[in-house]
Amino acid sequence: MGENGSAPPGQALGLLRPGTQPKPVPQEVVEVSPEEIPHLLDYWHVVAKRHWVVLSCLLIVFTTVGIGTLKQKPVYEGRVLIEIDPEQPNVLNFKEVLQVSTLDVDSYRETQFRVLQSRTLADRVVQNLKLYINPEFYRKQSLFGLLEADPEKIPSGSDNSPPDLSSEAYRNSVKHFQDEVGVGPVRRSNLVEVAFRSQSPELAARVANQLAQAYIEQNFQVKWDETMKASEFLSNQLVGLKAKLEKSEDTLQAYAQANSILFVEEKKNLVNERLGQLQTEYTKAQADRFQKESFYSLVQAGKVQDLPGILSNKLIQDLSMRLAELEREYAQLTAVVKPDYPRAVQLKKQIDALQASLEKQKKALVQNIVDEYHSAVAREKYLAQAVEDQKKEVNLIAEKTIQYNILKREVDTSKQLYDGLLQRLKEAQVSAGLRASNIRIVDAAEVPKIPVKPRVVLNLALGLIAGLGLGIGLAFFQEYLDNTLKTPDEVENLLRLPSLGVIPTFPSLGAGKAAGTGLVAPRHAPQCLAPAVQTSPASIEAFRSLRTSILLSANPVPKLILITSALPGEGKTSTTINLGATLASLGSKVLILDCDMRRPACHRSTGVENKPGFVQCLTGHVHLSEAILPVPGVANLSVIPCGPIPPNPAEILSSPMAGELFQALRNQFEYVLVDSPPLLSVADSRILSTLTDAVVLVVRAYETSYEVVRRARALLYGAGARILGVALNNVDLRRDGYGYDYYRRYGYGYGYEYSPKHDDKAHPDSEARDTETP
Repeated sequence: MGENGSAPPGQALGLLRPGTQPKPVPQEVVEVSPEEIPHLLDYWHVVAKRHWVVLSCLLIVFTTVGIGTLKQKPVYEGRVLIEIDPEQPNVLNFKEVLQVSTLDVDSYRETQFRVLQSRTLADRVVQNLKLYINPEFYRKQSLFGLLEADPEKIPSGSDNSPPDLSSEAYRNSVKHFQDEVGVGPVRRSNLVEVAFRSQSPELAARVANQLAQAYIEQNFQVKWDETMKASEFLSNQLVGLKAKLEKSEDTLQAYAQANSILFVEEKKNLVNERLGQLQTEYTKAQADRFQKESFYSLVQAGKVQDLPGILSNKLIQDLSMRLAELEREYAQLTAVVKPDYPRAVQLKKQIDALQASLEKQKKALVQNIVDEYHSAVAREKYLAQAVEDQKKEVNLIAEKTIQYNILKREVDTSKQLYDGLLQRLKEAQVSAGLRASNIRIVDAAEVPKIPVKPRVVLNLALGLIAGLGLGIGLAFFQEYLDNTLKTPDEVENLLRLPSLGVIPTFPSLGAGKAAGTGLVAPRHAPQCLAPAVQTSPASIEAFRSLRTSILLSANPVPKLILITSALPGEGKTSTTINLGATLASLGSKVLILDCDMRRPACHRSTGVENKPGFVQCLTGHVHLSEAILPVPGVANLSVIPCGPIPPNPAEILSSPMAGELFQALRNQFEYVLVDSPPLLSVADSRILSTLTDAVVLVVRAYETSYEVVRRARALLYGAGARILGVALNNVDLRRDGYGYDYYRRYGYGYGYEYSPKHDDKAHPDSEARDTETP
């Protein structure tokens, strides 16, 4: 319940149910803004808001491009098609001096493209066609051809004297020629398209054809020069090679005669063949000696019975068998008779005779083996000596032929080199007389009928796109640089403070603006009404919305409310007065207290005198009741002007008297609205925030940056103030998607004249409007 047993204002307006309390405003401060995904409609709003920037850029760029395009003179292009074959024509069955490697085809083509654009070729064409006397080749053009400058002197066409190659005019003509030449290869072929642009179609075709012809002639000239240089070089080399060859042949002949090796090859083959034969026989002798030596070693060891000759000898085998039979018979006989028995004696003699014969045969065989061994050793030594002698003879012949071969090889090399150079010299001489070329003109240039420049449609389309893009880019750049507050959403997202209301500006309501605000008073307002009090329905509804937001912002509803701003000129004074008028329309006693002791304005805005004032009450010269003055034309609304400006406002507001006076006003009025100076300028507002219940920040839209308001908010929080929210002032409803058309169709548009019926008490819909949710 309010004072005198009345219900809280929120319930009186029908916005709160009985027994419910409004939610307190959170005091936490979060500096980080939530990241939101931008919508395409947001970009459209930026472009629509800054449409004049976009249209201006579009108009400037499109007009500039259009004027430049239409001012340009027509330019024609002559095109000639050339075939450049990397392979040389095979007119003769030998290679030319200048031969292109198949591995360097790409570099060869690229080189030829640069040759077509070279200064040397340009000089030849300019001099052949006397283009240096053509004014077109001297003119210097700027962007789009808007500015042209001719040289001071152009050579006369009747002057047959050669041009001055070092003059600026001639160099300019050659540079102009090079700038107008275009070379473009045809993909997947050996064809090249050469183009030349000129303001004259006949000249464009003639220059293109002359350029192709001059290129072919230059190619011939390059080949001729290189061939003649090669011929001269080969001739000089042949003279030295011929003398060297003759000297080498004489040296070879003298050496052959001195060493008698005229038939060295035949003799060398015979000696080598004999050496091979001796080596074969020597190898066989060694093998035979090895075999005989094995038999001889058995003899020396006394193992005669193991010799292969004894085992295989028929006579020895027969004697051995006969001896064995006699010895067996003799043994049988002596077993019966005595050894002196005649038969036994006879057998004994036979046995002795056979043994003597057998030993004789064995000795003969052993002696034969010994003789064969000594013979094999002697033969091996003889053959070894023969091989060594033959080797010496081979080495001697080889030593003689080495130097001979060196001299002969030198003669052969000199002869081959001489013959090769002589052949190349003859080929070069023949090649110099040839006119075969790997370059030919496929299609000669014809006189063009249609100009290639200017391309009006393309240029205008590009100008339109460029102007539109530049304008949109500039619009977004301005939006990026714009850090001012413009909408309630920005207030809540960037400041983390509630948006209490939006106070629009209505430029068509009248001629004179109220002090410090974007609102304009109607033309037919009565003279008795306070100057700053708005009577148009739209402005009344805006301040009603602000009033409702303040009354619902907290419970209990603050009675002492400080109205302040971060910077001067944001409309806090007019906001204070109109808010007081809307609060007074509820029947409540409202007081406006001017505490802006730097630049007081409440007395002018309410139409009262600036005396007696609040400063005089603080100093004790005037009683508080004497300073309370009624506001003309507004019931239940009073004002205490500032009075004379004191030299020390901060000290006066910090005095104990200020707190006593504020307490007295709290007891006397239901609402006290305190107008104060800007927060960032002086400390008065922070002092006043400690004496009041709550603070309302007034922010001028499109002018005050959120960084400034953040600093002001920080100062208030530092003083322990309670901030109800932000009143966004001077808002253009036609910008930033405020729905101006809907606002106008609803009945709050422009064109209302002042009428006493518009007063809250007389208007039939005033109660209904008061109960609507803002």
